[in-house]
This record gives sequence, structure tokens and C-alpha cells, in this order.
Amino acid sequence: MAELVSRQDFPLMIEFSHFALQECDEECVPEPYPDGREPVEGAFLTERVGRIDVESAGHTHTTVLECEVWDGRPPVDERVVWEEQGEADIVS
Repeated sequence: MAELVSRQDFPLMIEFSHFALQECDEECVPEPYPDGREPVEGAFLTERVGRIDVESAGHTHTTVLECEVWDGRPPVDERVVWEEQGEADIVS
């Protein structure tokens, strides 16, 4: 069973209903955020090379992004009932 290695919370300001998680080495990202951003109908995660675009139902607001590092595939998070769930991979 996978074990949690670390967890960190980041305050996040959402503007215009979107944000992205992106590799910090922009040479590894063919289209740095927000270039090429095209929301997919019905999906709140869009996987791209070197980044993941995230759509929000709220236009402008603050939230907390909870990041976890696991030593394997994490278990399903059943702490709360989510309105939406999705999975995407990013190589960093």
C-alpha cells in the first residue's frame, strides 16, 4: 500500500475561472500557461505536455490547493464528497 510522503497547502487566487499546474522548467513546456488554453466541455482538468489546466465553477475567488506526494498510487480520497473528480498526469 502506498504511503503519504508529504503534504503542503498553497493559498491560491482563481481569476477568470481557471489556473494551471505547470513544470517550472519552461523549456519542457511547449505551450506555457495560458497559451493554447481551450476548455473541454464537461471536463475540469485538461492534460497538456508539462502542465494541467484546471477549470473552476467560480469566476474569481481564493481557495487552498492541497498537494500530496505519495510513494505509489494513492488510495481514493473518501474524506469528503466531491462535486467533480478527475485524474491527470504531469511529468516534472
